Amino acid sequence: MRKAISLFLICSLVAPHALAVDAKKVQYIGGTIEKLRQGKDSGKEGELDLKNEKELVMVMKGETFAIPYAKMETLEYQHASSFRAGAVTAIGATAIFIIPLVFLPFALKKKKKHFLTIAYKDAEDKNQAVIYELGKDVEKEARAVIAARSGKTIKIYKESDTQ
Repeated sequence: MRKAISLFLICSLVAPHALAVDAKKVQYIGGTIEKLRQGKDSGKEGELDLKNEKELVMVMKGETFAIPYAKMETLEYQHASSFRAGAVTAIGATAIFIIPLVFLPFALKKKKKHFLTIAYKDAEDKNQAVIYELGKDVEKEARAVIAARSGKTIKIYKESDTQ
């Protein structure tokens, strides 16, 4: 019984964080970039190089993807909050009845996601778009740097705007 309770506690602490992007990283969620959409590369997690003054560079496992700031056309940001439903699925419905006092704080805590959409023209002057999920520790700096270097205003959508 002790082992089962210990396993439950470990799962309840780890499960909510398993599906989230790391706080200091960025993840490609979607868009028109074929090399990032294919197979195992889709949903790649990496880091943004905000030091480069000419391009926004995403570095992921030895591979890089760059968007010139001068080619950016529109920038959109959305902040989304939701309850940690992942905790329910990872632990299982029976766990809710076994130890509700331990489970409830994790299930009721909200998780916040930060999405940045960038529409730009590529080298061939074709319209392209990327959607990044930004980690909570990099989202403010990334938005400030991208807006300043691109000269574009970031359109901010609230959750109520998209429903």
